[in-house]
Amino acid sequence: MNNFASIVRLDEFQFSKVKYYSIQFDDNDKNEFYDFLNRMESVEEATDDLDKLFVWIEIIGETVGAKKEYFRNEAITADVSALPPPAAFMRAHKISVSHLRLYCLRVNDCVVFLFNGGVKTQTNAKDCPNVGPYIKQANRIVQEINKLFFSKEVCWNNDKTDIRYSLGLGIEI
Repeated sequence: MNNFASIVRLDEFQFSKVKYYSIQFDDNDKNEFYDFLNRMESVEEATDDLDKLFVWIEIIGETVGAKKEYFRNEAITADVSALPPPAAFMRAHKISVSHLRLYCLRVNDCVVFLFNGGVKTQTNAKDCPNVGPYIKQANRIVQEINKLFFSKEVCWNNDKTDIRYSLGLGIEI
C-alpha cells in the first residue's frame, strides 16, 4: 500500500544557518515532526530529553549549521541521520540527550528534513520496537526526496541555502 505525502516548511524552525522541513502524509493532520513532538510531550521520561533536543535543533540552526558530524548515521537504504548529535558533541557542549531519537535528512549544511522518532530502548536502534519503524520509514522517505532532487521537482535556491518546490508537490512513499 502506497502512502502520499507532501513537503512542509517548518516556519517556526527557520534559522540563520538552517532551514528545517518535514513531510506530511495525506491521511494525517500533522506533519511527521509535529507528530513526534506531540507523542513525546506525553511521555514523562522523555520531557527533559525533548527540551534538550530543541536546544540542539536551535544550536545547529542558529550557530553551527547542519554539519555532518552533528548527526548520527542511521542509513539503511538511504542517507538517513538522527539527532541528537553523537555523544562526543553532547559532552563537549554539556547538553546530553539520553534515549530520544529524531530521524532526519541532512540535505546539506543549510537544509534539514525532520521526520519522526521516539525513545530508543535497545542498543541497536534498528532493533528497537519504538524507533525501528521510524528508521525504516525515514529511509523510504529519503529515497523519494532524493528522486525529487534528481528530477528537479525540488531544487536549490541560487546560493544553496534553501530549497524550492511547488506547494502541494506529492511524494509517493
